Amino acid sequence: MEKETLEKASYCLSCPLPRCETACPTKNHIRDFIAAVKKQDMAEAAKVLCQANPFPEFTSLLCDHGRQCQGACIRGLRGEPVSIPQIEKAISEAYPRPYLAGKLNGMKAALIGAGIANLSCAFFLLEKGWKVDIYEKESSIGGAIRTGIPGFRFDKTPLEKVYKDLIALGAVFHFNSEIKELAPLVSSYDAVVLSLGASKENFAGITPENECMGALDFLKDYNEGRLKEETHQAIVWGGGNVAMDAARTAKRIYGNVTVLYRRGREQMPANPCEIEEAEKEGVAFRLLENIIAPVYENGNLVGVNAVNMELGEPDASGRASFHVIEGSEHFIACDRLIFAIGEKPDLALFPSLTLGEGWGTSLPKVYVCGDFRYGTANIARAITDGRELALYLSNEE
Repeated sequence: MEKETLEKASYCLSCPLPRCETACPTKNHIRDFIAAVKKQDMAEAAKVLCQANPFPEFTSLLCDHGRQCQGACIRGLRGEPVSIPQIEKAISEAYPRPYLAGKLNGMKAALIGAGIANLSCAFFLLEKGWKVDIYEKESSIGGAIRTGIPGFRFDKTPLEKVYKDLIALGAVFHFNSEIKELAPLVSSYDAVVLSLGASKENFAGITPENECMGALDFLKDYNEGRLKEETHQAIVWGGGNVAMDAARTAKRIYGNVTVLYRRGREQMPANPCEIEEAEKEGVAFRLLENIIAPVYENGNLVGVNAVNMELGEPDASGRASFHVIEGSEHFIACDRLIFAIGEKPDLALFPSLTLGEGWGTSLPKVYVCGDFRYGTANIARAITDGRELALYLSNEE
């Protein structure tokens, strides 16, 4: 074990009531895996860590630690919090995922979509003795992690290790398989799980055309090498993590990029560290502004009409509401507009399907999981949803 990792673990107070665990969406036993590191027992640390989270190599880099575990750490009240993500990453690098396939129980599951929620579900179903087939319309696993997060922010190579670990446990992958009819699967499996992400972008009633595009498509095009470097003046409309990824990507290929957001910085849903990285890279921010409509000349985008906003009382989300300032309409020049103002599940993929309570749907034996169930959230919630669905299907909720 590296001396630095041991020092980071020794800084933990091993609180009787660990606030970090309460703040962790996966409900990981953080205190206990750090205690195992203190004893230099990395095998035990990995066992404890992976009881709740099969993907520490992802969560250690992608979780919003400042608003979750580290933000609740009691050490942070009078100094620096415990370096939980660095310890988590060290465990994932030092010891393999400690999963074993359970004794086959005669149950079979078809998981549609190979994103993080379904991959988590697969690990726990395999542990419980299920046979698992995973159907994916793309040629590899990862879902939004692969297509939506730019490579300069997150190294995708660990996905290959996840794939190999699932194969070793008995999972069978069916790539380039887009499922359009559920009935054949329902007749062949004991459970069919849909986890297709939140792929329907919000365009605020505006028809995207010409130089207007959704952030998800923009990021996928970048990750798959379909964009080239050109000088453009781009606006990224939104304030979440997708907007930050789009802005940092656009900065690399277009040069001049501004994030426009209708609330203030404190209300931005993006991880604060991602906002800071965007600023360091030269992305500009226009806060308390909102777009009314794109402006075209001769069929080409030349800018947007926008308005200034002011904040009011908290709304249902708990954040300050926002209101248009009368008479504040103005023009902002741009020749690229990237929409990043929200995504939701595309339920039109299966018109006969309606969502029920929890993971259930209107179709027997068909369940929904992850972002496809509740809309865009975070990686920790997706992992947790997949795990809890697997336990539910195994009658161990």
